[in-house]
Amino acid sequence: MKKLRYILFLSGFIIAIGCSTSTHLAPVVNEGIVPVEVPSNAHFRGIQAISDNVVWLSGTGGTVLLTENGGKKWNNITVPKCDSLDFRDIHALDSKRAWVMSSGNGVQVFYTKNGGKTWALQFEDTNPKVFFDGMDFSDELNGVIYGDPIDGSMDVLITKNGGENWDRIPAEKIPAAWEDEAGFAASGTGIVYKGDKIWMATGGGEISRIIKSEDNGKTWKVHLTPIIGGTGQGIFSIAMKDERNGVAVGGDYVDSTRVEHNCAYTIDGGESWSLVDSNGPKGYRSCVTITKSGLALACGRTGIDSSTDFKTWTSISKDGYFTCDAGDKLIWLAGRRGKVAKMRIE
Repeated sequence: MKKLRYILFLSGFIIAIGCSTSTHLAPVVNEGIVPVEVPSNAHFRGIQAISDNVVWLSGTGGTVLLTENGGKKWNNITVPKCDSLDFRDIHALDSKRAWVMSSGNGVQVFYTKNGGKTWALQFEDTNPKVFFDGMDFSDELNGVIYGDPIDGSMDVLITKNGGENWDRIPAEKIPAAWEDEAGFAASGTGIVYKGDKIWMATGGGEISRIIKSEDNGKTWKVHLTPIIGGTGQGIFSIAMKDERNGVAVGGDYVDSTRVEHNCAYTIDGGESWSLVDSNGPKGYRSCVTITKSGLALACGRTGIDSSTDFKTWTSISKDGYFTCDAGDKLIWLAGRRGKVAKMRIE
């Protein structure tokens, strides 16, 4: 969201100065959050945990990091000549193949097939109006990128060949954006591509919405949510356990401690959303992930929460992170100034 970039900058400056819904019990083991040292002070908003050992990170200054041994050693595989880019999202298939996406200042998508030894520029748009919010892939060939509106609707690009070609969907084929509606690039997780279904989340408008396609982006439908809308408010992240059950988080970026209307869940594939009106996440949350066992974990500037049913959330920590992703038995978190951590789950 372009307007939010200014809020992000000011808030970041202040902080820098100050510092089926499953009932299967899968609680976080009480081992605490373990800090992980990385060779960078970048702000990380992109993360992909392929497993507990293989984890990718992306962030400011064109930074990309990769570990293949659970964080004991990290390879700094920063994309050359990209110091001015902020890689807000990363998607990896394994320890060799990954895509990174920059949000603004000239949006670009790079791809590596050799663990970051070399990077190929797959897409570039120098239009200053273009601002990417996130990307996702359903498999090694089919991917989607979404961004803020440029012609009256959300900006959506599709690839069917692993990024060799990215085709922009005509604006008239996507539902019209509301006034001030856009996406958020706080963690690159405002979009999910699973099977032939795509869910993309919005905020900023009067009501936060999910815009969904069930045919790989050919047609789209709009579904309203109870998550707060308005300037700096909306859905910042969504995660789908399967094609019917999922959760959305967000809230008020400026008032990070606000707990009202910041979380909702779906049991019908996103056609309807139920508000978590009590016992929800303890504030604004910029990212949510779901483990293989069905545990949901959400993080944000003011803390971390978990839920086994998407309805009732438990505060784990007041430690702040921008983004998170689940491996096998570890959940990885990343945030400001090289802050990275992991925590074990059952």
